[in-house]
This record gives sequence, structure tokens and C-alpha cells, in this order.
Amino acid sequence: MRPSQSEFDFQPENQAGQSPAAGIANILGILRREWRLPVFGSLLGLILGFAYLALVPSLYKSTAYILVDRGTDRYLQANKIGDNLMADDGELATQIAVISSESVIIPVIRQLDLAHDKEFAGTVAGQGGALRFVKNAIKRLLGLKDHIPANPDLFLERSAVESFLKHLTVSRDAYVLEVTFSSEDPDKAAQIANAVADTYIASSLEAKSQSTKITNHWLQDRLTELKEESTRADRELQKYKAANNLVTTSHGSLNDEQIATLSTQLVNARAATAEAKARLDRIQQIGNGDIPSATVTDELNNGVITNIRTHYLDLAEREAELSARVGPGHAAVAHIHEKMEELRRSIRNEEQRIAQAYASDYQIAKAREKDLTAAMAQLVGKSQTNDQAQVPMRELESSADTYRNLYNSFLQKAQETAIQTQTIPVYDIRIISRAFPPLHKNFKPAIKALAGGIAFGLFLGAGAGIGRELLADVFRTPAAVETATGIQCLGTLPVIGGDRQQRTRLLLSSAQNGVKALPARPGVPGCVEEFVLDAPFSRFTETLRSVKVLLNAAQTVHGIKVVGIVSSVAQEGKTTIAANLAALMIASSEARALLIDGDLHQRSLTARLAPRAREGLIEALADPARLEAFVYKRERSRLDVLPCVLEGRVPNAAELLGSPQMEKLLTHARRTYDYIMIELAPVISVVDVKVAERFIDSFLFVVEWGHSKKTLVKEALSEVEIIRDRLAGIILNKADPAALRSLEAYKGKRYHDYYIESGTI
Repeated sequence: MRPSQSEFDFQPENQAGQSPAAGIANILGILRREWRLPVFGSLLGLILGFAYLALVPSLYKSTAYILVDRGTDRYLQANKIGDNLMADDGELATQIAVISSESVIIPVIRQLDLAHDKEFAGTVAGQGGALRFVKNAIKRLLGLKDHIPANPDLFLERSAVESFLKHLTVSRDAYVLEVTFSSEDPDKAAQIANAVADTYIASSLEAKSQSTKITNHWLQDRLTELKEESTRADRELQKYKAANNLVTTSHGSLNDEQIATLSTQLVNARAATAEAKARLDRIQQIGNGDIPSATVTDELNNGVITNIRTHYLDLAEREAELSARVGPGHAAVAHIHEKMEELRRSIRNEEQRIAQAYASDYQIAKAREKDLTAAMAQLVGKSQTNDQAQVPMRELESSADTYRNLYNSFLQKAQETAIQTQTIPVYDIRIISRAFPPLHKNFKPAIKALAGGIAFGLFLGAGAGIGRELLADVFRTPAAVETATGIQCLGTLPVIGGDRQQRTRLLLSSAQNGVKALPARPGVPGCVEEFVLDAPFSRFTETLRSVKVLLNAAQTVHGIKVVGIVSSVAQEGKTTIAANLAALMIASSEARALLIDGDLHQRSLTARLAPRAREGLIEALADPARLEAFVYKRERSRLDVLPCVLEGRVPNAAELLGSPQMEKLLTHARRTYDYIMIELAPVISVVDVKVAERFIDSFLFVVEWGHSKKTLVKEALSEVEIIRDRLAGIILNKADPAALRSLEAYKGKRYHDYYIESGTI
């Protein structure tokens, strides 16, 4: 059963598709690797600083101080004489721009004839010395040649303006504007600074005067227009009223006012009618009900009824006394009853007279209500007719009122402006300190210039180094490999060499550290393919030993034997890794290992490990049972190598590797060897890996440190996506030892000193 990568490797900390954190540690690592660029940049910046100090002359500086005084404005506002606004930061900043504008600079240049001053004036074409000629030639080559107008005077003036602006500095401190000018001549510096201040004040007063004139003229024109519009609107309103017989008062139209008055009267009439009706109903109820004790308001005020009631009450009191004394049937009691009956009839007669008065009042109230209702109906009908005509009238009234208000507002503003500008001269800008010729030059701070140059060069070099590394798009750390591919990186192998001089350094280093390296056998010089035997305690060997441990564990769990060594392109170090890994397996565990040269195109493994072989893989494919007869045995490492002996490239290399004979060959080899390692052709170049992958249990992918492009490795992995589950991991090869120390500086010196390195280069 073929194992998948997830069954015997560790998961990377950064999954594929995630970007590595570009933290401070990464940036510092890049700067340690690219330290030469920041150093060279700092030296270049230092040279530029010295050049600046030597070539740029020191100048004299003179300053004139201008006060923007708002004391008069505050007085006018406090006494409500004027409404000038106080100056704010925005206005003061605007004044700085005004001083530096050409409206102030050009008059100064013309006044002092600076266009013909050699310190400010440009040079007309055809004039000037060698320096000017060289400068113009360089500009012509770069396409930056100055455009020279046909008018030489205009060119001189424009050149003077550009140079003038370079020497002029305008700043402010609260309400004080500082005008500073630099020049090679101290007297000229003071003269120009004062000229700029004087010109600015004069131009400000002139601008204010022109602004006032323009404002007054505009206000007068606007007043005339508004007056004409107001008159026209009033005329149209009156004409419309006359045409539609509309009369208005201060409270509105006359018809509406009459309706309001009549409505009030009608309400009062209806109330009076209701009141009269109520009195009449009450008096009739009293009369019909024969209620002598009941009263109405008029009865209380009627003297006749009051006297009768008093007499009636007296008789009732006497009748009660006699009835109690002589009995109710006595003649005196009966006589009193007759008198009381006469009094009741008198009261009823008087109430009937009052009822007739109430009826008369009720009729009068009803008649008045009827008349008012008729008048109201007549006015409402007329109002409905006038309402249609009042809609345009209200529009005309609104237009007339608007024009009238605008005219009055502008008239008041124009009068106030005229009074303020004619009677209150406000001069809020004045010079508080004129410029004087300075006694000393303004020397450039050498320390600042040199420090600035060094800092500039340092940052430029650092930026170049960081950009160079980030744009390289290569792998330098295992974390970068795991992040970009999602496959575990098994380690980083430093670059090694295979000459005799390196072996001598190795033996000396081993002897100094008290470690005995495996001696080379007589007649067999040390080589990179057997480097693990020459440097058993080097980082290279320890990294391969960790790969061996991983493969041993995978073999124990899954029984893998055939391991393919692949890479994206050629010359990434597959041969060195395959030979040393196989030699390490034999040297450390006495395992039997077979190394097969499966790259039928270049056959570099054969050229380096079995250069004298006359037969090998091709012959073994023809007769797999005779595999041992075609194996080349390395004497020192005891490694069995199955070379590929061909005079040239074969067109059917992929078919040979994927043939049934290859399967038979590997089946026979599995019975004889513990490990079988096959170096295959590059993935990007040919399709050999895709054809032979079904015979291979696990793969090791070799990536050259600092050279293999990330996009190339990703493309190679996507080409052989079918083997991703069988990838034991990726090995970074040919790493620069010095760069590794920089990248792994966080691990400390004790980590690197633990290894006994050979002469790495």
C-alpha cells in the first residue's frame, strides 16, 4: 500500500495559500543577508553630503517682519461701528501664498532690475561657459532641454522668478509674517526683503481699494436693478387688483374681513334666538302647569308679581292660623281662600303678559338671525368668486414683498459700506521691523547634512536590499516552502564542494575538534557524493540523517522501499542528495541500498558515480533477473549503483521507465535491497515522472536554495499532482552557509557551533 504524505509527516505551521508574515524579524534577516547594499548606500550618502557642503555656497539671510494688526477691527466690533471679521489661520496662510506669488515678486524684480543680475538671471542660448554647455548637453540627451522663448527679456525675467523663489522664505508666528531672503550679498538680501514687504503692503492696500470700489459699484448696480424690479412688481399687483375689483386692508381682503365680522354677528344672533326661545318655553311651561311657586328671571324683577306673592304668603299664613283655631270649614277661612284664589289669578295674568313679551323677543331674534344668514350666504358666494382671483394676487404680493425686502436690505448694506469705507480708514498690515544687512553668513549645519546623507543612503540601500530579496521570488527558509506549497520541508542542506583542498580542510577541522572522520580508502579521493562519510557530524549529514529517520519510519509502518528523487529543473542537486542519502543508510544501519540512474537524458549520476561502467539500466530492463550483473559497486560506501550507459539521448525514455520490464526490475530489486533510490529527470522538462510514478512508493522533491523560483516549483508540483500524497517532503539544497547563519541568527551561536562543518563554500 502506498502511503500518503499526511500519514507520516508533520503538518506545516503555515498552510498553503497563506502569505508569510512580513514581520520585523524577516526584515532584519533580509538586511543581514543584504548588508552590503545598506553599507554602500550609507557611503554614497556620506559622499553626497560632503559634495553638498563643498558645492552649495553659504548665503546671507535677512528678514523683515510684517504685523497683521486686528486691534482696530476689535475696537470697531466692540463699539458696533463695523463688522470686519477677525483674521483666522486660513487667512494668514493665504497671505503667505500672496507674498510668494508673482503679483508681488515680479514688481520687485522689475524695480531692482534683478533680471540682469548674474545671481538671479538665466543665460540666453549661445551664452555661458563650459559648465553651461555641459549642463545643456546632458539635458538634451535626457530629453530635458529647457525651452527658451524667442524674447530674451522674457526668458531672463522667468529665470529670475524661478531663482527668486528659491531664495525667498515666508513663514508666520501668530499674527507676524516673516519675509526672509537669502543672497550672496548681505546688502542685497536686506534690500530685497524690504522691497518684498513694501510691495506686499502696497499691493494689499491697492487690492483692498479695488475690492471696495468693485463692491460699491456692484451694490449700486444691484440696487438699481432691485428698485426697478420692486416698482414693476408693485405696479403689476395694483393693476391686477383694479382689474379684478379686489380691495385689501391691513388684515387681508375686504370681503374676508366682512365675512369674519358678519360671522361673529351671526353667531351672536343665533345665541340670542336660542336664549329667547328658552325663556318663552319656560314661561309657557309655568303657565300650563299652574305652578304658582315657579319663577323666571323677569318675575323676580317684576314689582307687581313680587307684591302679589308677598300678599299671598301673608294670607296663607293667616289661613293656617285660623284653620288651627276655628277649623278649616269656618267662614273666615273660606273668605281667605277666596282672596288667595284672586291673587293666584292676578299672578297668572301677569305671567301671560311676560310670556307675550318673551314671544315678541323671540320673533325679533329669529328675524335678525334670518337676515344675517342671508347676508352671510351672499358674502360667501362672493368670496368663492374672489378666491380664484386672489391666487395670482397673492403670488404678485409675495413677489413684490420679496423685491421690496431685498431692496431695503441692499440699501442698508450699501449705506453701511459707504460709511465704513469713506469715513473709517482701516490699515491692518504694517511693517514692525525692517530687514538689515546680516553680519554673518548662514552656514549650513554640517552634521545635519552628513547625517541626512547617511540616513538617505542607508534607507535607499536597505530598500534596495529588501526589494531585491522580495522580488527574487525564491525559497530561503523552510517556512516559505511550507507556506507556498503546503508540503513539509525536511530541512536545508548547505552547499558543499568535492575537491582535495576541501577534504584537507575537513580533516583539519575534524582533528581540531577531536573527531575522527571515516578515512578514505587508498586510491579513492573524497567527493561530494560521499560527503556524509567525510563529515559525519556536519549539518549536511545531520539533515540527511533526519530524512533517513523519516524514511525508516515510513518503511516500518508502510513498507516503502522505492524512493524517487525529483526536482523542477536540472542541476538542483538530486545526484548529490541521492548518493549521500543512500551512502548514509548503508553506513549507519548496514542496510542494502540500490541507487538507479533514472535520468536517461543527462545521466549525471552515472557520470559521477560509475564513469567506467559499460552496461547498466538498459541492459537490466532487457533481463531483470540478471540485475546483480549490471550493478556497479562503490568500494568506499559499499553502495550499489545501477548506471545508465547510453551514447546519446533516447526518444523513448519515458516508455522505458514506465514499461512492464521496469516493473519487473523493481520487483526483483525489492527482494534484494532494503532501499531503492531512483534519480528521475526534472519534472518541468520531460514527462518521465508521470510515467514511472506508479512503481515508486515515495518521493523526495529537491529545490535549490535561493535559485529555484516559487512559481516554477508550484508549476512542477501541479504537473505531478498525482504524487503529492506520496511526497515525503521537500529538501532545500545548496544553501549559502553565511546566509543560513543570518537567517537563523535567532537560534544563537551555540546552535551553529554544535555542528562540525567541512569547508563549506
